[in-house]
Amino acid sequence: MHTKNCITLKDVTIGYHGNPILRDVNFSIKKGAFTVLVGPNGSGKTTMFKTILRLIPPVCGSVIYETGTHPKLGYVPQRMFLDEIYPFTAGEVVSMGTFGQIKPFCPISKPNRQLAEQCLKDVGLLEQKRQLFSQLSGGQKQRILIARALATEPEILLLDEPITGVDIFAQKMIMELISLLHKKHKLTVIMVTHEIHSIPQWVNELLWIHNNKLNLGSMAEMLSMFSEHKILFTV
Repeated sequence: MHTKNCITLKDVTIGYHGNPILRDVNFSIKKGAFTVLVGPNGSGKTTMFKTILRLIPPVCGSVIYETGTHPKLGYVPQRMFLDEIYPFTAGEVVSMGTFGQIKPFCPISKPNRQLAEQCLKDVGLLEQKRQLFSQLSGGQKQRILIARALATEPEILLLDEPITGVDIFAQKMIMELISLLHKKHKLTVIMVTHEIHSIPQWVNELLWIHNNKLNLGSMAEMLSMFSEHKILFTV
């Protein structure tokens, strides 16, 4: 069965304020795919992410969505610090994901409360919903932020370095969770990482950045290129 593209980048140059970082970017992401973008720190991964999200415009070229309109995106940013002077609970942080579906200053509806609870269940943290976000472990905070992204009811889930700064056990749990959510919700997932060991073994097509150029291929092809040029990642 033919699978439609949900995002296509055509002749795109990405950068800031007209200054290019990556040129001649051409690729498509299939609906329901699990796509991993790999590259060293500072190579332009997050800039590309923000271009796909339309947080910044491309310097030139086109970012095309299959629906013709901006799809519903769930975004887990690379770093997220909620000011600890605001005593948000884990449940309140997840409920923030529903705010785009309600009018300002209106109470959260029962369906949205139920949605937030289901998202907490999906990440295995329903019992922590009344616990302060600031008191959670690094891995738990990351799972809460994934639940918040799920509460937007996204068509595409984007995760920027989702396991950076957490211990090995939490990394394993987070990656198992992302893989499970991908299958359960049939989500299109785009994940940025510089930690090659985190990539699920069943992901057989990767995007990677080398010498200011975007490449597409298998894990074996990527490792071969990085080894040839003696590029070191966290592995």
